[in-house]
Amino acid sequence: MSTETTGQGARVAPERSAAGTARAAMLLLAQRKLPPTPENYALAWAKAGGLAGTAQPDARREPAREAPREGRRLRHFERMVAELSEMVRALCEMMGNLAEDESWVSGQIASVRRALEGELDRSAIAELRALLLDTGAHQKRIQEQRRRTLDHLKRTLSEMAGVIASLMASTDTFADQMNEHAVSIEGATSLDALSETVRGLLEDTRTMRTAVDLSRDGLSRSQGVAASLEREVSRLEEQLAAASAEMVTDHLTRTMNRRGLEEAFVGAQERTLASGKPLTLAMIDVDDFKRLNDALGHKAGDEALRHLADLLRLKLRPTDAVARYGGEEFVILLPGAGTEDALSTVSRLQRELTTHVFLHEASRTFITFSAGITEVTADDSLATAINRADEAMYRAKHEGKNCVRTA
Repeated sequence: MSTETTGQGARVAPERSAAGTARAAMLLLAQRKLPPTPENYALAWAKAGGLAGTAQPDARREPAREAPREGRRLRHFERMVAELSEMVRALCEMMGNLAEDESWVSGQIASVRRALEGELDRSAIAELRALLLDTGAHQKRIQEQRRRTLDHLKRTLSEMAGVIASLMASTDTFADQMNEHAVSIEGATSLDALSETVRGLLEDTRTMRTAVDLSRDGLSRSQGVAASLEREVSRLEEQLAAASAEMVTDHLTRTMNRRGLEEAFVGAQERTLASGKPLTLAMIDVDDFKRLNDALGHKAGDEALRHLADLLRLKLRPTDAVARYGGEEFVILLPGAGTEDALSTVSRLQRELTTHVFLHEASRTFITFSAGITEVTADDSLATAINRADEAMYRAKHEGKNCVRTA
């Protein structure tokens, strides 16, 4: 901090305005995640430069005047954020109920809800806004396409009704004509008279056949357009479902990302609790990954992570879940497996990794990982379970690497 020289030669910090000190104190509270109590605010004020003797004598009274007012502002801001969060949750609930097909909407809404559960800052709020706008825009597109499809189907049904009515009228006329031809045939007294009746019969039959063909062609065209519109709606829904899946997928390894892990953890915990079976979480970390990156380059590092992710997906059960937690760390959910079973599974994965050697530009590179395992309890959140597994994993690192420890 810059200083100034007084007339007596002492060097003191320049005076900071009360508003500036208040803003700095608020920032300190936010950074340290402290509640805005008067005691905490007074301490933050002092840390921010509001100490006695560092400003004019009147500044000693400024914390007492400023702290309650700034505390009220902070509490008001927190209440506003809480109210807005509840409003967004209500909007998510409403959108989920109004959506005609939840297959893709549920993914978008789940992402919004997960964001609301975390710490809200400007970037998180911007992400929420983008998710809501994206969901609304896609829903509008599908509704418009379905409306066009419905309108066309209505027109098709109306045309079908007209065609059927026309066919019925033609059929009645044809039936009358057939009756007349039958009477003429019965009353024919010569071959010429009979030939004339047959020609009329054939002409009426051809006319009827033409009417039937035209009706059939018209119906086929209408049905073709309707089917095309329906396929377009299905294509849009598939794209939206894929987009929802992308939101929970790590783009490098194609495993789940943190969002996907959070969703999978909640579902697995609920299912295992309901069935009375255990759920185990494993945290694994590639050994000496920085050395691999430095020696072979970041591209090789990425390929090594993909190699490991592919092996995990291949060797685990379909009911297990794999997520990239960050960098070279992966989390595995093992529903139905206790600690001993999970220990056996992860140890087997380590052996598999040594037999499936990673190849980079025809060079064989051995990859190993250290792992920590913990059994999930009913009271666990994802964060608490990961913290325990993470501690066990670091013990494995310190005890020689390429091994597994439990917590």
